[in-house]
Amino acid sequence: MTNRASLSVSLNALRAFEAVVRLGGVTAAARELGLTVSAVSHQLQGLAAGFPAPLLERHGRHVRPSAAGLALARQLSAPFAGIDQAVAQARAARSLLTISAHDSLAAHWLLPRIGRFSAQCPDVDVRLAATARLMDLDRELVDCAVRLGAGDWPGVLAQRLLPQLIAPAIRSDRQGDAEWPRIVQQGKGDEWDDWPGIGGPAQMRVPNRDLTISAVLAGSGVGLVDLIVTADHVANGAIVPVGAARASGWHYYLVLPSNRQPGPAVRLFGDWLRAEVADTRAQLAAAGLD
Repeated sequence: MTNRASLSVSLNALRAFEAVVRLGGVTAAARELGLTVSAVSHQLQGLAAGFPAPLLERHGRHVRPSAAGLALARQLSAPFAGIDQAVAQARAARSLLTISAHDSLAAHWLLPRIGRFSAQCPDVDVRLAATARLMDLDRELVDCAVRLGAGDWPGVLAQRLLPQLIAPAIRSDRQGDAEWPRIVQQGKGDEWDDWPGIGGPAQMRVPNRDLTISAVLAGSGVGLVDLIVTADHVANGAIVPVGAARASGWHYYLVLPSNRQPGPAVRLFGDWLRAEVADTRAQLAAAGLD
């Protein structure tokens, strides 16, 4: 069996020693290693106990390597640099994918599914930027976005996924109520024109579609919900559509920057997203909501 002398000393202590010699002091070494000066000094003391001759010599308030210490530090520098390079290369092999999506779509549809993408693509780290704000994909370093609209945004490539479907829905345990308060999104009261006999006369006004969904889930009344966003709530019986579905005229899109080619992670995400969209459409069709 080979006698490996390095097994008798601490690797962290050797790294601290090499840094002290290379950088010319304990303070500089501590800064590079992200340790306190006392922690580095403690490691040096432990290392010194394993060698018959001193590795460092004190000169006033400074320490300098002895001849043996300098020889050891020189032999350690290249291996430690190699380790640093190998770790950096391994980390660089992972991809970071930054996705922008609206709050409600991210919370109710994308987040419950994104774990499946991570399982399929374990080398891709996902950063989800959930915001109602239209992010600048170039300036804010966003790789792709899932947007709802007409698809005519400037400076991007928009790939249509599926139409937005709207329907009145209520929490399942409120179906027997004689009257449902109508939840109306501010500025979009005319949306209810397609469902004149549903809900009312009491009304609750909310500022956006996301709060409409929250109010429906809370049992506050009947609201016009996005069936794509709420597909899981419909499937598990939490909410029940009580009127026919209507297309809003808008569509969901996968949006990419127009001035750069999509990387492998973006292409993988696009393929996965289209498969998930197809499953959602099939799920709604099976429920007669397409």
